[in-house]
Amino acid sequence: MKRNPLAARPAANRLAKLTATFAFIGLVLILFATVRFDIKGHFDGLFLLQGTNGWHYELKDDLYVGDGDRIIASLDFDDPRYRFFRKVHPKRPSSPYLYYEWDATDGSGFFRNILPNGMQMLTCFGRYMDDDKRYVHGLFVGGGLPSSIAGGDNTFMDNTGMAFYDGTRWYHVWCNVNEAIVALPSNRIISPSGWKFLGSKVIDESSSSVVVSSSHQVDLDGVPLRIDRYVYLNAGDSYFVITIKLTDIGTVPARYTYIYGDEPWVGNYGSSAGNVGWVQDRMINYEEVIDSTKYSYAGIYDYGNDAIHEGHTFTGTANFIQWFGSDRPTVFFSNSASLLSPSLGKRKVPLASNARFIGVQWTDRTLAPGKSTSYTLAIGMALHDPARLLPVKPAIKLDAFR
Repeated sequence: MKRNPLAARPAANRLAKLTATFAFIGLVLILFATVRFDIKGHFDGLFLLQGTNGWHYELKDDLYVGDGDRIIASLDFDDPRYRFFRKVHPKRPSSPYLYYEWDATDGSGFFRNILPNGMQMLTCFGRYMDDDKRYVHGLFVGGGLPSSIAGGDNTFMDNTGMAFYDGTRWYHVWCNVNEAIVALPSNRIISPSGWKFLGSKVIDESSSSVVVSSSHQVDLDGVPLRIDRYVYLNAGDSYFVITIKLTDIGTVPARYTYIYGDEPWVGNYGSSAGNVGWVQDRMINYEEVIDSTKYSYAGIYDYGNDAIHEGHTFTGTANFIQWFGSDRPTVFFSNSASLLSPSLGKRKVPLASNARFIGVQWTDRTLAPGKSTSYTLAIGMALHDPARLLPVKPAIKLDAFR
């Protein structure tokens, strides 16, 4: 009688199964020993990256700007092929509304301002690595969604930071913020990745408005300083308002310089070509320090710099930053992303680099123990008026955020 070969040699079969089982367990152990799992609960996809800090690989469910050059394989749930996972919004809603996702534990997220005409504003916070290759946590403009990053960090990046979609394409408005606090007298620059993250939360929310906070602490030459940030967004607005509250929680005065700035690459990510400065009544083609008592806002305009004969074939996108309160900052335009140089504006230097920069700086301030001070800014996209050469700053509804 012919034997069933699958039934033969039961001892050999058991040994083979046992060997396969141990091999599988070994593979799992090797996998867990070489792969760092970074699952935040965002579930925007599954992304396998080259590892860092001793890990061979890293498996993530989200991507931040700075991850792009480490990607080995990706499954992005925003891809049309995976419609089951996609977050769907009506293409033409009857009225503006806000859609957002915020991870309070990580201090990161994004906000979509969906407009009735098929347009939208996207603003990302805390979704990027700083220049020191450390992740930023909290309400700092920057980063993008996996669909922008998975193709490589410079490929599909117009819709990162703050960006505008006109129904056809994305236009870059603001990039990763160049924000820092400088400890005095040591002049030690502390960028956002060096701020101790204390937590964040959504304070108030509806389909038409959101208020979010994040809290941080820095050491200013031995003096602990607490920083509480509050961001306010309204449906239909092309901007957000941020209040930055500093509190000296030490026993001696805190001395510091504070700067909020950006080389925003307005219009097209990765390029400052065409970017000039603008204020209420004129364009700024050269490095300059402007009078922040005469002007209350300034911005970058993708128009073309006549001082270097760039022409005027650019996108026409413009951003703005507005400052409030009696403690006026120093506001300047320069060719490099840095603190204000004492020599800036002494010579007539055209804005011509690929890092054309706008900076808003409070220089050498002192805060007494137990005291607080606040800086409030409106940051966003300026509007276009065909009858005007200059962009138009939207009216800021501060009362709506009280």
